[in-house]
Amino acid sequence: MESLNYTANFSTCKQAYLEVKAFLEEETWDKVKSLSTKIENDLGCAGDDNYELIEKFVNKYNLDYEEFDYSKHFLSEGELFDAITPLYHLIMLPLWLIKVISLGKINLLPPKGYWHRETLDLAFGDMVAWYLTGKFNLRSNVSIKLAK
Repeated sequence: MESLNYTANFSTCKQAYLEVKAFLEEETWDKVKSLSTKIENDLGCAGDDNYELIEKFVNKYNLDYEEFDYSKHFLSEGELFDAITPLYHLIMLPLWLIKVISLGKINLLPPKGYWHRETLDLAFGDMVAWYLTGKFNLRSNVSIKLAK
């Protein structure tokens, strides 16, 4: 994805920030703390829930989603809740208890991407960039300049 230059006045940027923040907080029932807040990891919106959230976001604000690849950013419901996942969590329970009891000093749990494939997730800032530009762009690929 190539870099995009976007020019807007301060009030447009502020309105986009507030609009997307209110949307996310209403849909996830959680607080957005910064532009780096992740939909899945921080707000706990996963599987069908984040699929529906993205669908509502695109439809509500009439956004272009042609460049958005859901599978790069999130795990599907089937990947999250397959038949083996409960067994895996049952096996990991003693390791998790050791971590909790030791207050995090002893962590025998495998790394995060061990069980499921790694995904990018989607940050609040990425959604603000998408809202402002009207088409999917990661925040890191958008250069927003304030108009004078």
